[in-house]
Amino acid sequence: MKDVFLVSIGAAFGANMRFILYKKLEKLKIANYVAILIINNFSSFLLGFFLSAVPQIRYFNFSFELVLFFSIGFLGSLSTFSSFIHNLFDLFIKFKFFRALKLLIISIASGIVSLAFGLFLSNQYSG
Repeated sequence: MKDVFLVSIGAAFGANMRFILYKKLEKLKIANYVAILIINNFSSFLLGFFLSAVPQIRYFNFSFELVLFFSIGFLGSLSTFSSFIHNLFDLFIKFKFFRALKLLIISIASGIVSLAFGLFLSNQYSG
């Protein structure tokens, strides 16, 4: 039951952080799909950075709990997969197939690059 609590608390923080970031990007007049792309890439970067740091954290007794809280709870809730899928669906309904395909490719590719960059930076920082 402790595991569920840790994931839930992390998710609450992540959802609120996503909402705050989205509202800040909205004030900057950034398009909805671009704001979601930015938030998802930020989350991917943090996941890569965190996953690279986990081996150093494993020496502590709470490493498993930290992974549950941060990577599954916080980052899982911070990333906006459902909004991303909704944007793709919306584009398909409007018959904007090329734009949907472009959004799909850019989102996946930039997410992988962001994750790799986080891993790289964390490795540089720790060693």
